[in-house]
Amino acid sequence: MTIDGSFSLQYALDRFLARCPNLRCIPGLQSLSQKGDSLTEEEVVNSLAELFMHPNYTVPMMGCFRPIARKIVDRAVALLRLVQSLKLDSKDKVIVIGENGHTSETGNSDVEDDVNVIALYVRSGRGLKLHELASLAFCRAVELAPFLLGSVLNYFKFAPPPFQRLLVTDSTSQIIEKVFS
Repeated sequence: MTIDGSFSLQYALDRFLARCPNLRCIPGLQSLSQKGDSLTEEEVVNSLAELFMHPNYTVPMMGCFRPIARKIVDRAVALLRLVQSLKLDSKDKVIVIGENGHTSETGNSDVEDDVNVIALYVRSGRGLKLHELASLAFCRAVELAPFLLGSVLNYFKFAPPPFQRLLVTDSTSQIIEKVFS
């Protein structure tokens, strides 16, 4: 924010990229940062909505874009509404392409360098893991900005409970075995 209290999208984006320098190499964010005063709120919201779910970027994003946080979260909820299954995970291995262009074969491990979170998890058939990441991001966002509670509750109108994995008998027994072994 500037001294007079107005919000500058360009300043907020520059601040966010300074806090998360590895995002500077993302072409979409790089082109946004070069727009200057012609940068629009819609462009920023659309570019950040999917990135909001990434565990490394939720908190810095909420700090830098607080005045438009509701729009970012609402857009993320809208994108998640399009996901067909947030209740199940596939056990299949998938080929993952990270932001650096490198490919790797993974099972159900997390991919730290992919910023297209929703697309990555949907493509790999890991809807439940996506739901868990979304739940974590929403929890962090509401803690930092309680006014987002209504937007988050809209997500849970169509999404499964946050602890869906525990409702699956096989997974519950695996968790219990891990805890007591």
